[in-house]
Amino acid sequence: MTPVQQAVDSHVALWNAIDRESWIKLFSPAMVFEDPVGTPEKVGVDAVYKSWDRSFKPGRRWTLHPEHVVAAGNEAAVVMRNEGDLAGEKVTIRSIEIFIVDNSGLLVRIRSFFDQPSDFALSDYFTPERTD
Repeated sequence: MTPVQQAVDSHVALWNAIDRESWIKLFSPAMVFEDPVGTPEKVGVDAVYKSWDRSFKPGRRWTLHPEHVVAAGNEAAVVMRNEGDLAGEKVTIRSIEIFIVDNSGLLVRIRSFFDQPSDFALSDYFTPERTD
């Protein structure tokens, strides 16, 4: 298994296991999230913590389900099904995500392409007009 495939697998497994501390260790201190692409980039360790904490607010639970992964070099393109439980309401967002790892296998960039939902609200951290 390539380092980027390992990073994607670990990202999904640790996220779904709600293992915050192990998940955080997957990321380079220089991490950049474009989540979603088109919003301001979220950079560094602070962005890693905020991405987790904004996704796991009370009453919110997201699980990740990779439907197709294509790895090449230090990058992987992933078709991802994101299933949410938002205070008892079941929702799904499908995304295309680009994962990039550095030479040590740490994640340095994730670009996430998805349409903003119109039938439920995401955390402001993941919207075009975000507030930190």
